[in-house]
Amino acid sequence: MTHEAHRLRRFVSIPSIATMSLFRLTAPAFASALTFVAAFATTTPALAVPPTGRFAMVHHLPVDGVAEIITATPDGRTLLYTSADAGALGLVDIRDPARPAHLPRVDVRLGGVGEPTSVAVSPDGRYAVVAMRMDDDVANTRRGFLRIYDVRDPQAVRHVKDITVGVGPDSLALAGSGKTLRAIVAIEDEETDAKGDATLDGKRPGRIDVVGLQDLYGGASSGLQSIELVEALKTLPGAIYPQDPQPEFVSISPDGRTAAVTLQENNAVALLDLRHPRQARLLRVLSAGTVERQGNADLQRDKEIGFKDSFSGRREPDAVTWVSNDVFALANEGDGKKGADGSLPGGRGFTLMNTRGAVVYETGERTEQQAVLHGHYPDSRSAAKGVEIEGITSARFGGRPYLLVGSERGAFLEVHEVSDPQQPRFVQLLPTGMSPEGITTITRRADGQQLAVTANEGDGSINLYRFHAQGAPAGEPQIVARDGSMPWGALSGLTTDGSHLYTVPDNAFGQSRIWRLNMAEAARGRVVIDQVVPLTEQGQQLKVDPEGIARVADGFWIASEGATVDGNELIKVNAAGAVQQRIKLPASVQAKFANAKTSTGYEGVAASADGQTLYMAIQRGYDLGKPQAAILKLHLPTMAWTSAFYPLEQHSKDAKTYWMGLSEIQLMEGGPGGQDDRLLLLERDKGGGEGRAINAEVKRVYSVDAADVVEGAVLKKTLVKDLRQDFHWLHEKAEGMVVFKGDLWVVNDNDGAGWTRLLNAGKP
Repeated sequence: MTHEAHRLRRFVSIPSIATMSLFRLTAPAFASALTFVAAFATTTPALAVPPTGRFAMVHHLPVDGVAEIITATPDGRTLLYTSADAGALGLVDIRDPARPAHLPRVDVRLGGVGEPTSVAVSPDGRYAVVAMRMDDDVANTRRGFLRIYDVRDPQAVRHVKDITVGVGPDSLALAGSGKTLRAIVAIEDEETDAKGDATLDGKRPGRIDVVGLQDLYGGASSGLQSIELVEALKTLPGAIYPQDPQPEFVSISPDGRTAAVTLQENNAVALLDLRHPRQARLLRVLSAGTVERQGNADLQRDKEIGFKDSFSGRREPDAVTWVSNDVFALANEGDGKKGADGSLPGGRGFTLMNTRGAVVYETGERTEQQAVLHGHYPDSRSAAKGVEIEGITSARFGGRPYLLVGSERGAFLEVHEVSDPQQPRFVQLLPTGMSPEGITTITRRADGQQLAVTANEGDGSINLYRFHAQGAPAGEPQIVARDGSMPWGALSGLTTDGSHLYTVPDNAFGQSRIWRLNMAEAARGRVVIDQVVPLTEQGQQLKVDPEGIARVADGFWIASEGATVDGNELIKVNAAGAVQQRIKLPASVQAKFANAKTSTGYEGVAASADGQTLYMAIQRGYDLGKPQAAILKLHLPTMAWTSAFYPLEQHSKDAKTYWMGLSEIQLMEGGPGGQDDRLLLLERDKGGGEGRAINAEVKRVYSVDAADVVEGAVLKKTLVKDLRQDFHWLHEKAEGMVVFKGDLWVVNDNDGAGWTRLLNAGKP
């Protein structure tokens, strides 16, 4: 079936808001729903989402520290990555990509000083070349180094020698091989001041260093050649900070004849002629130009996603890669300030450009629209640089050329097939760990496996993906909106009516809402958000902080977490999303909290089958100094409240930093009388995400007997599922849980943008 056959429909008809047999809209709710839909449907066109991609994730590996720039040995058996915070070169054995293993890491600092900024491996796999920045800043001119290591035995890496280069080296790439081997190094020299400003316009101009490495193979080294850029930038129309070139990233053309070096802050690209084996030459400096977006961008940080704004954005590319000997691709991250002419930094996508500076293809709004469909669009960055495309690389997989595009803020890898550079074909969007920085590809393994790899700075992790020429097998389902009128993210609770799942976001979105998840294609690797219900009160937008949802016969109960104790609230809405009832914590329960200003509160709600009893999970209980949470029970006919205590685990490394809490509650009814009813509780620590993937320890589902929830009781819990141990769960916010058709499903809150993992954990 063609991709066009799967093109997503616009969400504009009333049956798309809700099936009429289920949702009976009042006039105010009807008008509010239409307004809610129109805000997105008129500005975000439908895009094709292929039913299957070519890449499948095979592992998500936590690292000790951060992972930034990553590469691999040519045989594809070992990964090497830079970890600036540790001053180290990390190595990973990936002989079996599904079971990677850390190897001894190498301290690359000189006398305890310096940070690695880039690493490259020689074509024969013998040497790793590491660029080292030596803690320079505006007041300290400390030249950098290339540190050369023999990596033939990755278990015992051996230092070979050091070569001094310019101040503040950033990216490097290797050209040639053996007795023609050279390193092309972007000498950025950021000269950062105390405020973090690195655009000081000319106090210490950056440059490009070409470093001879021929002597590693017995040849005569061509030494250090520095290529200055100031004069070329002065003659380039529209160049930013022409007195202060800041080379950022280096890529070598497939034929090895040309190097492309981005000058990010200058909004330019330098091309070097490498044909002479000992003397490089500056061919030209090209303007990266601007991206024009008319009525299809979101520039408002307002907790809503709607593409209706316009802007002119300087591309200011970070990474660059070649898709042919004549065409290269730019990752248009942006790194400057708003221009005097009103232009913004960053193009919010990627561009294909030829070596004469002509644009071959511009992604425009399409990359951000795909991010919206997949729940990866960061509205918190709308007023800044949107998805911030930072990494980009290319390789041939299955005999065809592919372009892999990494979003720092959206935490994804966008895959395009580029047989025709003028019409790249979107293949899929792959979730990554937080803030992917480096991307590499592995295509020449002896076993035929072809891989793509990302190094994720934000959560300190590495993702490995395997290419499948005939289409990737179905794995854990990926959630996708049916069309762009249903932006989504931050899933914080789950419930079901037996046929579909329903979910709510927390306050990452402005107006509260309910999404319906169509599970029909879950076994084939996709779950579709096919309906959205805006929540309203007397016809006005409801803006609360939903953390849990429970389906009942005539609508839903929403558990909203308060900023303080008295803000916790149960909200009953009908099937159309209109508020029917609001219930605050009674004074008797509020008085149990040690501090009335604490922000710990509702994280989930469950309802009995008859709808008369509700159970709520309080994240960390009444006293933050005690390792316990609270479970509340409310009998609605009598408004009788009961509270019991749930014992929490403790993190083995740092119990204070990685504190425990409850994220969800579900009721499993065992039969008449309720004596066999069980409450399932989702317990998690603060490890993972910004707390680093390696610190994720407790992501577990426990059960307690519902009959034991009596006033003041300390509940006895039984382990049901260990998500960290049994399912390699590294996400911090395991937030939603529901039993659907006999299986336990768990989802994480992606804080509005990023990887949303929807896991079928099997029978509870």
